[in-house]
This record gives sequence, structure tokens and C-alpha cells, in this order.
Amino acid sequence: MQSFETYIAGRYLRTRKKGAFVRVMVGFARWGIALGVFALVITLALMNGFREEIQANLFSATAHFTLQHLAGEIRDTEAALAGVRAVPGVVAASPIRFEKGLLKPGRSSAPPEAVAAKAVDPASAAGTSSIFESLRPGPVSTLKEGEVVVGKDLADRLDLRVGDDVALTLMRLDLGLSGLQPKVIALRVAGIFNSHISEYDRNWVFMHLADACRIAHSADAEMIEVRTRGVDSIDAVKPAVLGALNSGGRGGFVASDLRDTNKPLFAALRVEKWLFAAVLGLIVLVAAFNIVASLVLLVTEKRRDLGVLLALGATPAQIQRLFELQGLRIGAVGTLWGLGLSVPFCLVADHFRLLKLPAAVYDFITYVPFRLHLPDLAVVVAFPMLVAWWASRYPAKRAASVDPVEALRAQ
Repeated sequence: MQSFETYIAGRYLRTRKKGAFVRVMVGFARWGIALGVFALVITLALMNGFREEIQANLFSATAHFTLQHLAGEIRDTEAALAGVRAVPGVVAASPIRFEKGLLKPGRSSAPPEAVAAKAVDPASAAGTSSIFESLRPGPVSTLKEGEVVVGKDLADRLDLRVGDDVALTLMRLDLGLSGLQPKVIALRVAGIFNSHISEYDRNWVFMHLADACRIAHSADAEMIEVRTRGVDSIDAVKPAVLGALNSGGRGGFVASDLRDTNKPLFAALRVEKWLFAAVLGLIVLVAAFNIVASLVLLVTEKRRDLGVLLALGATPAQIQRLFELQGLRIGAVGTLWGLGLSVPFCLVADHFRLLKLPAAVYDFITYVPFRLHLPDLAVVVAFPMLVAWWASRYPAKRAASVDPVEALRAQ
């Protein structure tokens, strides 16, 4: 059953007998709020989409997190791998080593290119990184000692083809006949990958872990890459893995993921998201002035009616709530209109990838993503409702202060 305030508030907003200008002002207020809600939802969904796409593509090329030991190398790597793989939530784990050097083609006069050489275990590397899904002509599991796979951009710059010989000069000194010299290893190109992430395709090569261990005169890996069920599982699985490895008197293991090494990037994306939302929220604040103006005019127009209601026993508190309800109704209608336009647009545009991006400019994001999050929608709904209630406070207090005797005498 409707309360007195709710019934009168609805009658005042639906009246068609007079007050056309008030209705126009109410319409502007509703559409102003709808426009603000639409802009807020689109902006938040857009920023969420770009952040998730960047994060997903970064983690697709590498493992979800990497384990290292403070001593430098992971002693008894096989035992450590067994301990990691036994932790619930771990999908795959693979040992790796890193080297830096210069890659020079054997049959070309092209100058050498600086590369990051990642040594992987062919048997388990595909489980921790999807970068090898684009490897041609064969899977990474067929990689043999003395072979290397390179990125498409690097292969194009050095004019490399599968089967070509290359020389990898490592930033590691080796004692030779004339003293300390850079270590040089001859390799054969076994495959070319195309991850569509320029950083990897231009600067990375993958070699057999046994080659790197032989160069380093070691039988152990430097790091262990770990992949979980998803990015959202990292925060739960990482401490469990560290707990398993550092227990039983063993210690010194630390873990990091791309969110740690790319903190400035993800922090900037979060700040941009809420800065854009704050700027676009000004649209809702502008609509609040229309609410104030329309309700002030309504108070003036309904002054005699308010005097009658007060004379019949309505309290000033009821009159104040009456006008606050009108402001909330204006805000609710505008919010529903904005959600009705923005939410379907985001769902359809993201599902069908309607807005394309030029692949030449954006390496791994080929469309504009829109990702809706319920907490963001809750903020978007609460903000205009709060603004609408705040905007109605002044007209509501003005209406509550009407003197019924003066209001009736004035007519």
C-alpha cells in the first residue's frame, strides 16, 4: 500500500493539466542523469576491458608467476618441480634459464640483433605459455639441443628461415686462448613463432634448457614458471606454492608475476579508470541543477496545494519527504534509462566485437573490449541516486517551510 508521500509525489510528477515548463525541466533532468549513467557505464566497461585484455595477453605469453631462489639457482630442480606440481591449483610448471646476447645469421650480412634468450624444457614449456601455440612448423616439444626458435619480426629483420644456422653470442665470458672471451654457440633455427606481441616477436628467442645448462656449467634451472587455472587464482596459489617449497627446513624461494613487474602500468590503468569516471560524473552533477530548478518551480506552482495539505494535518516532515521522493524518482528513472541504453550496448559490442582496432597500431588488441563488473554498476547506480536526493534537499526544505495560512491567503 502506497504511503501518503509516495502517492502525492507520483501525482505531482504525472500531472498534465498545467506546469508544462516544470515537466520540461524534469525531462531534462532525467535525460541528463541518463546521459551521465550511459557515459559512466561505457567508460568503466571500456577501461575494464582494456585492462583485462592487456593482462590476459601478457599472461598468455608467460607463466602466471615465476619462482626464484635467493641463492641464484634452484638446487635439485626436479624435486622442486615435483613439490610445485603437487600444490592444488597448479596447472603446469616448467624450469627455465635466461641469457642475454646477440643473434647473428650465418648466411646473411645483416648486423646482429640484441635478444633475450630463454632456455626452456621442451617437454613442459607448452603448459606454461601459449606463445608456442603459434610456433611453426612443429610443436615446442620437438625442440632439440642445438636448436632455437625465433619470433616472426626478428626472423624478418635477419632474413631467417627454418633450417638456417645462427650464432648466439652470450653476455657471459669464457676463458679462451687469448683470455676472457664472450661465449658463442652455434644453433639452427627450428621454428618461428608469431605471438602478435611485438616485445616477444622482436626480441625473444627460445633455446633448449640443456644448452643453457651446459653453457653455465650447471645442471639446475634458474627459475620455475608456474601456471594456475587463471589470473584470478594467482593470489591464492602463489603463497601455497611458496609455503610448500619453503617448508621442512628449506627456504629462500620468492615469487613474482607480471603484476609485480608491471605495477606502474596497472596502477596507471586503475587511476585512469576512476579519473575518467570522475570527469564524466560531472554530467550527473549538471543534471542535479535541473532537479533543483524543476522542484523549486514545482514548490512555487503547488504552494496553495501545499498549504491545503498542511492545513489538513500533513506535517512539514511529510512534505519534505514528498519532495525528496520526487527527486529520487527523477534520479531512478534517469538511471534506468541510462542502464537500459548502456548495458545492452556493452554486451553486444563486446560479444560481437563491433568496434575494430587497426592491427598495425595495436599488436594484440584487435577490437574495443567492454567488460561490465557488478561493483562498478553498483557505484554507477548509487551515485546518481545520491546526487538526486541531495539536489532535492533544498526544494524539499523550502516546501516544508511553507506557512499554510500565508499560502491560502495568497490565492
